[in-house]
Amino acid sequence: MMTQNTDDISENHFRNRLKIALKNLGIGMVFIIAGLFLLWHNETNNLERERIAQAESVLAENRENASEKNLENATESVVTITMFNWGFRISGWVILFLGLATLFKPLVVLVEKIPLLGNFVGRGITVFAILSSFSLSFLMISAIWMVTKPVYGAVMLLAGIIPLLLLYRSGRRARLKRAYKQA
Repeated sequence: MMTQNTDDISENHFRNRLKIALKNLGIGMVFIIAGLFLLWHNETNNLERERIAQAESVLAENRENASEKNLENATESVVTITMFNWGFRISGWVILFLGLATLFKPLVVLVEKIPLLGNFVGRGITVFAILSSFSLSFLMISAIWMVTKPVYGAVMLLAGIIPLLLLYRSGRRARLKRAYKQA
């Protein structure tokens, strides 16, 4: 009688967790879209500010008397803008990570019942979400920067492809190990 009651409670708890995880799929998609939009918006604004700064530097070169006071103010504003840019980049990455982690939560809940597999799948999904969010962030930034600074954009593209290659190689290595064990 006692185990029947415990099993019923456990089954209800599992069902509730799965329902919540499935309901949060939409939230995960919204987070992914919001993270990508935040990265895109920040980088396009950054490009626009850079174009304006280049135009102002050309105008300043044409002027013979550039005061040091304007130079100090410009330096302070560049530092502030750079800090905000990195803050938005990190925020966009975190939002992407949370969106991907939320998107794969139903899979983690489904596999939780299997004794050893549950922990591995949960950790694997977390690693997948981290690497994928890094890749998506770098790929979004590289796509925008390819327009004005192709070298910078290419470096970002490479940084976005490396985590994808790591995911691919780790999956391929696992499949090879299984094939050797079965042979």
